[in-house]
Amino acid sequence: MSFLLDRFPIEILHMIFDYFWAHEILHSFFDTSDYIDNILSNYDRYRINGQSITKSDFDFICHFILPNQVISLILSDENETPYQSELFFSDFQISYYNRLRTLKLIDLNDDGEEIFMNLHHVQSLVSLEINIRIDLPFIQQLPSLKKLIINIPSNIQFDILPSISTVSFKYLQYFSLSYCTLTALQHFFRQMSQLKSFKTSLLFFTPEELNVLSHIHQIQSTPVNLISFSLSINAPFEDRLLNANRWEKFIIEYLPKLKNFNFKFFSRNINYKVLNRYRSSFWLNKHWYVAFDLNLLLLFTVPYFAPTSMNDSSEPISSNCTTLPIEQHYIFYDRITALTYELDKWNLSYRYNNINELTFNNPYMYENIGNLSKVKSFIVNTSDWLLDKIIILIKEEMPSVNYLRLNCIQSNIKYKFFSRISLPQIRTLALPQYGRCREKIKFYWWKLFPCVERLIVSINSKKQIPFLIDHFTKMISGFFVIHNDYFNMYDRIKITSQWLKQNTCRLKRKNEDEFVCQIIDQFGFSLALWIS
Repeated sequence: MSFLLDRFPIEILHMIFDYFWAHEILHSFFDTSDYIDNILSNYDRYRINGQSITKSDFDFICHFILPNQVISLILSDENETPYQSELFFSDFQISYYNRLRTLKLIDLNDDGEEIFMNLHHVQSLVSLEINIRIDLPFIQQLPSLKKLIINIPSNIQFDILPSISTVSFKYLQYFSLSYCTLTALQHFFRQMSQLKSFKTSLLFFTPEELNVLSHIHQIQSTPVNLISFSLSINAPFEDRLLNANRWEKFIIEYLPKLKNFNFKFFSRNINYKVLNRYRSSFWLNKHWYVAFDLNLLLLFTVPYFAPTSMNDSSEPISSNCTTLPIEQHYIFYDRITALTYELDKWNLSYRYNNINELTFNNPYMYENIGNLSKVKSFIVNTSDWLLDKIIILIKEEMPSVNYLRLNCIQSNIKYKFFSRISLPQIRTLALPQYGRCREKIKFYWWKLFPCVERLIVSINSKKQIPFLIDHFTKMISGFFVIHNDYFNMYDRIKITSQWLKQNTCRLKRKNEDEFVCQIIDQFGFSLALWIS
């Protein structure tokens, strides 16, 4: 194999590497020959993806790749990879990554504040995506970005404009922002002269703002060069925002280059009359099709805002509820990737063919509701589904499942009934009710699921942590939590990384830098563990 690779020109190998993440390249090609290792050492277009990466791969990347060899970087401080950003920048600050073009920050512990202090040194950066936890740090200066995405949790609302008011967006072409005030929207339209694509959801803090928006032609005084515009608005009692004629006038006068207009409006005033106004030639000739959902009180464009999750009890789509041609109604069903199975009220003539996530809330399942062969995540919320039934269903009909969440109590189960069965395809196992079980006979979960790499589990005692770490021998990431409703108040063990080393066989053999743990032990208890 190495002999054949040694005959490949460097340019061909570089072209191959461009299709893979850094850890995939090193995992597949490192140490095959001196020729290949030399190419890997000098390759300067590495793309590092730290989300859900193994600790071993992460450590090797930090050791092997230099900052000036990285053009794309994703960092995450989520539970699966605690303190990753701090570890990554322990040797080199962000300013050393002078060839970096794309940066994505996911739930960093300080929301990236330290990175933003030096980000202006990375002049090559053209794309930045930020998933914040609490707040967006004040940004003094940014390079000449072309793409900016700011994702804000749905339970957090604030005015983003003060945080980025000093930033020049002269070259920005693509901008996505979870929430935006009307004042900020006007500011962005004025400042972003090159903006081609904009996606946001409007927040209203005063009734006056809602009144201004209802006269939509007053928002912008000069035309904007937008090609794509995606907008969500929650205005329960404001029917003027639903008026198709107002939007048509605004688009013709101020968005003359617009090719894609996607919207989702929440209002209590949505009805068939509102929808029929979107059947004019202006909307249909552009293929800007609209639908409404009376149950959710939503008016939205399809297919962009067509739901991707569904309860199987939902009523079939009617032509009265959408301007989409009837021959394209399959779009509503093929877009469904997450299905929650509850009571089936309708005799449906279609199947959901692209389900990736399946949730069971009902002890009964009707045949042909969907194609289960593509399901990757399986969530069971009812104790009426016994474990043997779950195992058989996965084994016989769900070959692609790698994530299993049993959000239910499985009582009186004995391993002897499953001793000849194992599901090695399950790599992530979530047992949020594990801590509720206080039976004397322990069930051997690690034998039924021998290849679990990521474990999310509730416990009723800190003593269970070493037990689970040692028995799930393939585990590289674990999240352990004690819920207040079954927390043993007399469990006063002080968990530290040293205590974990002393009380687990797996970690006892490892150095301190071969695992990372994030411990929260103030009002409750949780432990995020990342193991080499």
